[in-house]
Amino acid sequence: MQLNDMETKKILDQGMLTRSLIETETAMKKCQIYNEMAKDAAVKGFFKEQAKGLEDVVGYFKKGMVELQ
Repeated sequence: MQLNDMETKKILDQGMLTRSLIETETAMKKCQIYNEMAKDAAVKGFFKEQAKGLEDVVGYFKKGMVELQ
């Protein structure tokens, strides 16, 4: 099976986005857990903000996946 350049690029882009999505979701979940575990209000706030920012990044990657299909 031979793929043209556009099909190859699409497959590589999907792989890159999938990996980035998994890594970002993992980081976001870690921040949410750290937020729950933290006792200091400043630390809780920091991790809450980080989780929210990563949630926006997850949305961006998911939008990119939809555009590829």
